[in-house]
Amino acid sequence: MKYGVTHLAVIPMRAQPSECAEMVSQLLFGDAYLVVEEEDKWLKIQTCDCDYLGWIDRKLFNPLPESEVAFYLSTPKWIVDEPFIPIKIKDIEITFPIFIGSSFPYPQDKVVKLGDVIFEMDLKSQDSPSPNNFISFAKKFLHTPYLWGGRSIAGIDCSGFSQLVYKSMQISIPRDASQQALLGETVDFVAESKPGDLAFFQNEEGRIIHVGMIMEEGKIIHASGWVRIDILDETGIYNVDTHTYTHNLRIIKRILS
Repeated sequence: MKYGVTHLAVIPMRAQPSECAEMVSQLLFGDAYLVVEEEDKWLKIQTCDCDYLGWIDRKLFNPLPESEVAFYLSTPKWIVDEPFIPIKIKDIEITFPIFIGSSFPYPQDKVVKLGDVIFEMDLKSQDSPSPNNFISFAKKFLHTPYLWGGRSIAGIDCSGFSQLVYKSMQISIPRDASQQALLGETVDFVAESKPGDLAFFQNEEGRIIHVGMIMEEGKIIHASGWVRIDILDETGIYNVDTHTYTHNLRIIKRILS
């Protein structure tokens, strides 16, 4: 089998093998994936964290030797918890930023190896994941513009946002809102929800089309236009700027025990 690992800040994943095709998701620095199909200039990949499928440009492929795959996937990961941090390609005077939510093995002597590419980075100490800091992590995305298929602070969609917030807790959840809604235990009432619960919203046909993360005191943080904080009640999301309801509540799920 053929594996790769993302050595750039972000790589677009597309629905079809074409630069004009819809972007369905993005790989962040350190994301590992399996190549499941090859077509000319394109590779169809499946992400190792949530089995999401999409096409990437072959030029962006960075091989992860099969002999290293098991160790890479099982080793604890450092998760970037600042909007971005600089890293340097070893022995080359090239430094570039990687985004919040990126993950990679803990540096050894300030060095991280992704396939054949070696990076140097000087990281500060990092608190262990806990329910006390994931809300703070989520707030760092505030005012990030909405981008269909986006998973970075440069542009993100609603389910990409919830996925990265849970990733900060070392919890892997699916990519799409409809898949995320299948997880956890149902919370019957908004008043019984807790910070970290996920609220899902439906369209007129009853299809889940949106997700946000519940905060304290009846508030919700979600990506709609941009990552913002609005009011949540039994009807849905009440936009504090337009003073209108924008999303109809379908279900609340608790993933964190």
